[in-house]
Amino acid sequence: MMLVLMRSKIILIWLILIITSLLICLTPINAIETREQNEIPEDKIIYTGIYAISIGNFEFTKGTYVIDFYLVFKWSNHSLSPASFELMNGRAVSKEKIYEEITNESSEVWYRIQANLFITPEFKNYPFDSQNLKIIIEDSKYNISRLNYVPYNDITGIDDRFTLSGWNIQSNNLIVEDNNYPWEEQYSQLVFFVQLARQTGPTVVKILLPPIIFCIVSGLSFFFKSDKITHRLGLGTSMLISAVMFHLSQTSSLPALPFLILIDKIMISVYAFLASSLFATTLIYIDEEYWKEVDYTKKVNRFGAIFTIILPFIVFIILYFS
Repeated sequence: MMLVLMRSKIILIWLILIITSLLICLTPINAIETREQNEIPEDKIIYTGIYAISIGNFEFTKGTYVIDFYLVFKWSNHSLSPASFELMNGRAVSKEKIYEEITNESSEVWYRIQANLFITPEFKNYPFDSQNLKIIIEDSKYNISRLNYVPYNDITGIDDRFTLSGWNIQSNNLIVEDNNYPWEEQYSQLVFFVQLARQTGPTVVKILLPPIIFCIVSGLSFFFKSDKITHRLGLGTSMLISAVMFHLSQTSSLPALPFLILIDKIMISVYAFLASSLFATTLIYIDEEYWKEVDYTKKVNRFGAIFTIILPFIVFIILYFS
């Protein structure tokens, strides 16, 4: 009897797991995944393309930028009009209709737009960060039952001559999402991404080289004789002060963040190196002043140097993966 009950319970648990898995698989994650383009009637589609000409005044600490671009609409239902579009992440400074063609089969309109836009910047990997600049377009008049944007990929892209100082353009993409409002309305939303990555070479020279030099200069104190305590302490403390000031200069322009970013983790590792070097120097000073053990001084200097080199790597790994 007990065996039959146990088997029944096991079968019931398996049935619950199978049903739950099926429900998760069948439940739509969001509207964009449940609606394919071929499921949208042609009379509700507006093919939309964005071609970026230039991006300027990019302030990554604020997430603001000015973008100049062409916006193209093409559609077949003449009762529709894309003219009521609006920018959801900023405002257009200028908007000019530069081309319009209307035939019996379709209509096509080109706009030249310059807009002040904004994003929420990502600071986690600063100074080796990447940022996704966006152009978000949504119609203010027609909801998803009347109008659906579809990417016009033949037009979409970025001008090859475009450059942004200090950044590399990694990629661009045009997608369509369904924007759900609390009052139970859905609107088709077009999102154009431009992914920027900070240039590695200048970043390494400007931001990583100074901390490395601080550590090298402080590490030279291990080659000093044990009686040069004043010189060792002066070298270590001056490098520690320099490291703190450098850290503040790199993060002072950033907003207050509730978490450690990459530059913080790097500098904390540097602090660990400098503090370990000063700690070894302090032990040597105590031995020279009170214990007078030459062998102990040599061991502290040797093992202190090894520990000081290893410690920052351990600290960085712990911080990076925490």
